[in-house]
Amino acid sequence: MAQIVTNAIVLRRADYRENDRMITLFSPSMGRIDALCRGCRRQKSPLMAASELFCAGEYVLYQTSERTTVVSCQVTDTYYALRNDYERLSHGMYMLELCGAAVQPAQENERLFLLLLRALAHLCYGDVPARRITAVFLMGMTSLLGFRPQVGRCAKCGTPVLQNRTNDETLIAAFSPEHGGVLCPGCSAGERCRLREKDVVYLQEIMRRGIKSLDAEGDCPQALFDALRSMAEGRLDTPIRSGRMLV
Repeated sequence: MAQIVTNAIVLRRADYRENDRMITLFSPSMGRIDALCRGCRRQKSPLMAASELFCAGEYVLYQTSERTTVVSCQVTDTYYALRNDYERLSHGMYMLELCGAAVQPAQENERLFLLLLRALAHLCYGDVPARRITAVFLMGMTSLLGFRPQVGRCAKCGTPVLQNRTNDETLIAAFSPEHGGVLCPGCSAGERCRLREKDVVYLQEIMRRGIKSLDAEGDCPQALFDALRSMAEGRLDTPIRSGRMLV
């Protein structure tokens, strides 16, 4: 039996019995934690906010051999404004579900935790299009899970993708979810996601600067976004149901 204090964010919730809720937390030091939040659905319960999706804060947990229970929570952010914008809310829920599939119990992953919080902050408080934010999150998440996308050289033959810059609108490459990166013209036959020079530059900027690349101009075409989703979900080998909500 032990009391644990950890920063965490709520990834999932499910009502349990009359006034309780089971929640899934993502802790940077403890990975995924399934915990019982007793009485949180009662009116004026101090744990009401702590049991909601997106709630981030310092959680005090009581852990036994059978169950982990939420004792209290010092809330730092609820990202409440997401609930006023369906598109941004759906992208936020997609990120939560991706993390729920990626993070394992007792598995430390502070970098993914910070990436998630920063991406949610951009969704909630910034004006960068939601699709761009999620594209950066997908690239960062797959890299942190050990599947770094190849964007400088062809993911199949190793040829440098950008050798001679000519025209940003020229279709010069393709993105392959199966190969995990950009393919050169010679290897890209049959690929659906075709890339212009500026699309390749955009991907390289994401890999170089991560979440900081959102302060620069750039776009993520729908076909490329769909390919990034396919790559990430394929690596997780888990259906991400909230992806159907994305617009």
